[in-house]
Amino acid sequence: MGVLGTVTAVADVSFARVAPFLTAERAAVVLGVDRANPAGVVVEADPGNCSVGMHGQYWYRGDYSFAEHPDGTLITYRITNISGQPDALIRLWQRKVLRRQQRDVEAFAAVLPERINSSAE
Repeated sequence: MGVLGTVTAVADVSFARVAPFLTAERAAVVLGVDRANPAGVVVEADPGNCSVGMHGQYWYRGDYSFAEHPDGTLITYRITNISGQPDALIRLWQRKVLRRQQRDVEAFAAVLPERINSSAE
């Protein structure tokens, strides 16, 4: 299981607002996953490492870690190969997804403040 890509972005919301959502009960809010109908998606949280992640019946696991940043919250996103296939094969097969990784984490960072602020604590 190798890390296939790592990218970062900054969300315009304080880390103090994000941190309470980094729990198993609230991680779905951060990730924008509907807990009532997760479609086979497994959502996990590691509050000690300020991270949440998800995977399903996919070739990868996506992990988001969060940290304080002068402009809000720094988000680091990692894609890990969980398929059991060689990393080189997965990189070739999923090259389009891997190329979109930076754009996708920037879009995630853009909607994170709304997800956090619109959710009741």
